[in-house]
Amino acid sequence: MIFGIIGIVFLASCATDDTTYEVGSDFIDNNIQVRILDTFSIKTGTFKLDSLITSGTNRILVGNVEDGHLGTLTAKSYLQLITSNFSISTDAVYDSIGMILNYDNYYYGDTTKVQTYTLHRITETVEPEDDATSFYNTSSLEYDAAILGQLSFTPRPNRPTDSLFVKMDDLLGEEIFDKIVDNDINNTDDFLQYFKGLVIAPDTSVSSHVLGFNAQTTTGVGNSMMRLYYSINDDDSEDNDYYIDFVISSAGQQFNEIKSDLSSTVLGDFEDGEEIKLSTTTDNLLFAQSGTGISARIEMPSIKRLSELYENAATLSAELTFSPLKGSYSDDNPLPEYLSVYIVDHKNRIIQQLTDIDGNTASAILIEDTDEFNEDTYYYVNLSGFVEQILYSDTDLNYALMIQSGNFSKEVNNVVIENNASTNREVKLSVKYLNY
Repeated sequence: MIFGIIGIVFLASCATDDTTYEVGSDFIDNNIQVRILDTFSIKTGTFKLDSLITSGTNRILVGNVEDGHLGTLTAKSYLQLITSNFSISTDAVYDSIGMILNYDNYYYGDTTKVQTYTLHRITETVEPEDDATSFYNTSSLEYDAAILGQLSFTPRPNRPTDSLFVKMDDLLGEEIFDKIVDNDINNTDDFLQYFKGLVIAPDTSVSSHVLGFNAQTTTGVGNSMMRLYYSINDDDSEDNDYYIDFVISSAGQQFNEIKSDLSSTVLGDFEDGEEIKLSTTTDNLLFAQSGTGISARIEMPSIKRLSELYENAATLSAELTFSPLKGSYSDDNPLPEYLSVYIVDHKNRIIQQLTDIDGNTASAILIEDTDEFNEDTYYYVNLSGFVEQILYSDTDLNYALMIQSGNFSKEVNNVVIENNASTNREVKLSVKYLNY
C-alpha cells in the first residue's frame, strides 16, 4: 500500500512494476503509469478487547483447553430456566430430574478426550450488573459449590441427534415436584424466587475441548433444557411417562463466561484494552482468539502519503495478505474460511466493519495450499475501501485493522499469524496505483 516512514522519492523507486501506456493522439505528450507498490512499513501486534457480549448467542459453551500459544481457556455457562406448565396431578409420583444438553455441532479441541461437567445452583438473580443490558465473557454470577449433577463423557458433537443427559439431585427434583403439586409454585415468578438458575462448569484439571449446545427458548427436539419426570398412579394409558420441561427464559438470560490464562505465554497479561503487544516482542507473531477478545492488529501508518506521490493519481486496487503460522492449525483447530476485519482507532475501539470500495463487507479470505506442507496457505483482504477512506479524509485518520473470527462472541477458536521477514512470511500490503 504505501511505503510510509520513507521519502517520496524512495517510495516511487521501490515500485515493483512500472508500465507506461500510450492512450491515443490526444495524449501524445502524456504517459499513464501503473505502479504496484508493495514495500510498505507495517506495524503489527495483539490487543485484548475489554469484553464481548456472550448473552443472546443461543449457544451454551462449556469446556477447558490448553494451547501452546494462548495458554488455558475455560468456558462455563449460566442459564435462567422457566416453564409454562405448573400443573401436576395429585396422583402423580416423582421419578427423576436432569439436564438435557443437545449438541449444535460446534466444538474446539480434542474430542477424543473425556470431560466432566458439573451442575450448580445459581444463588443470585440472573441480571446484568449496574446499568448494563447484556452479559459479557467477563460476567459471572454467584453459585453454590454443591454439585447438583455430574457427568463424565466422551463427546460426539458431529451427531446432531445425540445429546447428553446429566442426572441431577433427586432432593431438588422432589422439592420442585412437591411445590408444584401443592400449588406453592404456580407461576414463573414463584419458580424464579425458588430456583434462580443453573451453572454448567467443566473440569479444569484436564485439557480436552469446548463444546457448543443449543440454547433456545422453546421446548422441542434438539433444544437443551432441564426435564422433570413423573408418572401417575392407576394411569390406564399405555405410556405412563410424563415430564415438565424447563427452558431458557430468554436469549438474554443465558450467557457464557470465558476466561483465559496467558501468564505462561509470550503475550502475558493485558493491563487494559488500549495495550498493544507488538509482534516484535512476541516472537514475530500476532494472535486472534474468539471468546476472549484477543485480537490481531495491523497498522499501516504511511497510506496517507500515497496522495503526495502525484498530483493526478488514483488507486486501482489494494490488497493485504498474511499467513497463519505453520503448525498452529489442525483438525482440532482448523483455519476458518473467512476472518472478520474491523477498523479500529488508536485506542482499539471498533469504528466499523471493513468494506471494499463499493461498500460491500470485506473479509479475510483463506487461500489454501493443497500441498501437504501448506507452504503457501495465506489470507487475502480487499483493502480498496480502506485505502480510499484514509487517502481522501480531511483529517489524519489514525486507524488500524482488527482481525477476528466471524463469530467471535460464540466460538473459542484461534488463529496465529506470522510476521517474520526471516521466514519470508510477512504481513504485506500491495497497492496498484495509476498516475496520469
